Amino acid sequence: MNKHSERKTRLRREWWLTTAVALALLALLVLGDLARPMGNVLYDHLMRLQGFRATQNIVIVAVDDRSLQELGGWPLQREQYTQLLKRLDDNCCRPKVMGLDLLFLDPSADDPALAEAIKQHKAVLPLAFKVQEDNPSSLQAVGPVAPLNQAATLGHINLSFDTDGVIRGIHTHEQGWPHFALALHAKGENKNATSPESGRYRRFRMVDPRVGFPMISLVDALESSVSRTLLKDKYVLIGVTAPSLGDRYPTLYSGKNNASTPGVAVLASVLNASLNNALIDEATPWTLFALTLIPLFVMLQSLVTLRPSQSLILAAVMIVSGIAASYALLTFADYWADPVPFVLIAVLLQPLWAWRRLEAIVNLVQDKAADLRQFQPAERANAAVRPSREVVLQHAKLLDHAVASARSELDFLSVVIDEMPDAVLIFDAQEQLLLSNRKVQQLFDPNLVSGCQLTEFAKHLQLPLRAVSNAADATQDSTQQTVFQLGTRLGLRDFVLKTTLLRSPSHSDLQLLILMDVTELRQSQTQRDRALQFLSHDMRTPIASILSLTRPTPEHALEGTSREKIVGHAHTLLQMMDDFILTISAEASTYNVQSVLLDNLLQDSLEQVADLAEAKGIRLCDESDASNIFVMANTRLLVRALVNLLFNAVKFAPTKSAIRIESRCEHSLETSNTQVTVTISNSVEANTDAHDWVPLMLGFGLGLDFVDNVIHKHQGVIARNIPENGIATVQITLPCEISSSHTQHL
Repeated sequence: MNKHSERKTRLRREWWLTTAVALALLALLVLGDLARPMGNVLYDHLMRLQGFRATQNIVIVAVDDRSLQELGGWPLQREQYTQLLKRLDDNCCRPKVMGLDLLFLDPSADDPALAEAIKQHKAVLPLAFKVQEDNPSSLQAVGPVAPLNQAATLGHINLSFDTDGVIRGIHTHEQGWPHFALALHAKGENKNATSPESGRYRRFRMVDPRVGFPMISLVDALESSVSRTLLKDKYVLIGVTAPSLGDRYPTLYSGKNNASTPGVAVLASVLNASLNNALIDEATPWTLFALTLIPLFVMLQSLVTLRPSQSLILAAVMIVSGIAASYALLTFADYWADPVPFVLIAVLLQPLWAWRRLEAIVNLVQDKAADLRQFQPAERANAAVRPSREVVLQHAKLLDHAVASARSELDFLSVVIDEMPDAVLIFDAQEQLLLSNRKVQQLFDPNLVSGCQLTEFAKHLQLPLRAVSNAADATQDSTQQTVFQLGTRLGLRDFVLKTTLLRSPSHSDLQLLILMDVTELRQSQTQRDRALQFLSHDMRTPIASILSLTRPTPEHALEGTSREKIVGHAHTLLQMMDDFILTISAEASTYNVQSVLLDNLLQDSLEQVADLAEAKGIRLCDESDASNIFVMANTRLLVRALVNLLFNAVKFAPTKSAIRIESRCEHSLETSNTQVTVTISNSVEANTDAHDWVPLMLGFGLGLDFVDNVIHKHQGVIARNIPENGIATVQITLPCEISSSHTQHL
């Protein structure tokens, strides 16, 4: 695995770890209710921003300090409330519903009269809950004394304190009893507000105390008919407002440290919210968890897909959008979905991921600097860069120095490629030209080369597309070579096309094309062929004429000794010319070959050394079975190579010994080709040196280089075994074909 893959894997692993941390934090904040205090602060600001106002259908009759002074102090006589109810019995001032926020827990002589007055009105009385002595976890409802509890509708006046001690909501029902304010609303609508089950928690919109509800002192309501007319068809709440009585609670307008809102005003706000259908439902923890997951995953995905600045902007936009969406739901749908958990996670994740990004960048800079400095000692790099106390800045300086050094190396490499005598083109994996040198501009039209693709370039110049496609195919050999003629700006030229598939460390394939101009080389080859033709034909003719003149005729006869010398020298000269021609032919780049029966090659070779073997009393044992084996060969060169090896074997074989020639065919799994192996073995004299056994200057002057060159040019392999136990072997392996039809013909 390369460094890029390692970084990608590490990034993916870190992202999943960050996601797991974010989900765990979200669960703690939402399911563990840890974000509620901050959510309440935001909620209070949004509610104060709305500035919810009171309806004109609610009037508070306040038991204030003035009422306590003029009516005899607290607790007031129940006769005072009886008188108020009787005076409100007239049509001119009869309320729609009356709610007495007063606990009548102790009996009084005035209770019957008060009960009778209450019956004349739609009235609601409060009840409270106390802890049972035998079961502290259970609450017991405590209502007004008889007969008051029979005269009016009852509702609980419990207020729900939040985690910060502030009242923001109520439970609609407690042990089947409706809330006092909800009971007033239901009484005014002639509905039943009771429920057999405990009600859910609902927030209410607190009325701004600065505007508040219309309020009349109890004294004024008793003494002034004008004041009582303000109560006609209204929801009237009678409750304590005197600060000395302590019936005050903290609300979102007062704060937890300032309990300044009278309880009757809190009940009036609950009633006001109920009348306006403005009680607020709060998202359950699981609902809030699910709602927060959507923007959370969007933000997490942005951490790896966007730039840091873009991700930060997106996080800020999502935070503002989340708060705005919560405000919109609160305003138009009476639904509170706390955005604080998402805000907290977004605020925490941004610096956390920024730290991870910074760490990754530092590591990347360090690695890249090290890669770029691979041809430069670290001591030199460190000496060239002034040290800095800032780690990131130091690595950045090292990277900058390494980049400058690498740029210098690339400039040097570009100059080298540009000065190459061959045309060089490099294409990327999409076959788009990346680089071309000056030679390409000299040979071809710059407009053609600029911005071209590989296939277009090859098609326009009539390059062999097969060779080009093979370079792009990873299954083929990475290097291909083709010879062809091409029209250039310099005229018609001969080229060798080399195509190479380059594998880069990043697995991005590059295709290298090299056009080698071999025009002069081909011309030299042509001249060489003409020279060989001259030696083989034009010079042989006069030598043959000399030999013909040495033949005895009646008209002209040479003396025996002179004639023999001339003949000997002529034959030697002719043989030297043949050897020279063979040597030059063996060094040619390509051979003219044809399919030849291997058995014919062996027989020709054996015939040429038969006389020498017979003179030494050596038997030539042909044990090969090559009657159906064909090889692609230059007959003249391959026979001469075999003759050289056989001549060598005869020379070093003891008298009266035998030389064996064997052949064996086999199929190669590596190359998927059929090969034939010809083995020549002979005994050697005991004092024969292994070095002398190899054909250095044997036969007619053709030695080891000639034999090796010929065998290799025939795509074969030659192997020589140093004599052991007096037995020396030479093995020649050549590609071949087997013909069954020829065997039948023979």
